Amino acid sequence: MEMVDKYILYFEDDPDIAQMTTTALEAQGFVVRHFLSFPHEGVSALRDSLPVSPCLVILDVQLPGVNGFSICEILRREFLQDDVPVLFTSGLMQEEDILHAYAVGADDYLIKPVRLKELTLKVEQLLRQWEIRQQATEQFDSAMKMAFDAMKTSAELGDILRFMESTHKVSTTPELAALIFSALAGFGVKGTVYFEMDEKSYFRDDGRQVSLELQSIHEARSKGRIYSWKQFSFFNYQYFTVLIRDMPIDDEERYGVLKDQFCLLLNGVDARIEAILLERNNEQKQRVASDVAKSIAGLVLEMEQSKSAMSERFEQTILNLETNLSTELIHFNLLEEEEQTLVTHVNAAIQEASSIFEESLRKENEYKAVMQQLLNKLAG
Repeated sequence: MEMVDKYILYFEDDPDIAQMTTTALEAQGFVVRHFLSFPHEGVSALRDSLPVSPCLVILDVQLPGVNGFSICEILRREFLQDDVPVLFTSGLMQEEDILHAYAVGADDYLIKPVRLKELTLKVEQLLRQWEIRQQATEQFDSAMKMAFDAMKTSAELGDILRFMESTHKVSTTPELAALIFSALAGFGVKGTVYFEMDEKSYFRDDGRQVSLELQSIHEARSKGRIYSWKQFSFFNYQYFTVLIRDMPIDDEERYGVLKDQFCLLLNGVDARIEAILLERNNEQKQRVASDVAKSIAGLVLEMEQSKSAMSERFEQTILNLETNLSTELIHFNLLEEEEQTLVTHVNAAIQEASSIFEESLRKENEYKAVMQQLLNKLAG
């Protein structure tokens, strides 16, 4: 069935809400096909009544007969093309309801009463994301196939060892996410990675951005190291979470083996992240130490220049005083004894001033020596 970008399939059992929503979407240029409930004839009735495949589905949860969760599963399995977004609307807002919606294939979830402006913005956002995914699908599938073909010829434990070696060559979260996705492809599973380091970042192996999935990851991070719900397994670490979206829950033995191997693989990621953070911290300390060293070096140089200038000024002042005193005493007609007494007092004052000045220089040299020691430690 051909798909038209503007065609929306809509399930809502309240006629008034359906009319308002349809009117708002049609005003945005969409073609809306509304159903009050899931047809008794099933998917065949949808195919007969829709001239084209929809680009988006809006689903109320509490519908008469078949509920929205079941409808979503049927549509995903039997009717919709790959990655066509599904938006749930419901008055149910418990964590279990949101996780259920995500598990059956929903892309987003709006709590009723839904504001029409918010609804139209969500619809436009989901369609933009779908268009971007469609454009990137061919390139991404090719890259993932190459990664899978390269890894499937080796034993899984060997893949883990090579993965750990590869982590030492990367230092950014996008590079780590790409390595994780390549490793998961070797195990035949699909994954999502969420990092909570200096900045929060979210990566999915198919390039999608699913807000409901991100919300589920935030909920799961408080539920222990490994949290499993149906085919979803969340592996939680201090700085990141990896979600495996398609664990083989029907094969108990394989399921247990994969959980153990993923723990081993992700322990390597955890160790690498700790090393990256330590490297960043050391780099920051080195930058701070370098800045402090430059400041201290400048201060030491300034003190040295200031001391030299002050010594010269002091010596010149003493010389000027002695010269002026000798010259001026002649004009005072002092007795020799009086003149000698005055000169003695002036010399004593000069000596005391010199002593104070020398003490000041000594203290300054001590400060300079302390700063030089600190500078040497920072430089070392």
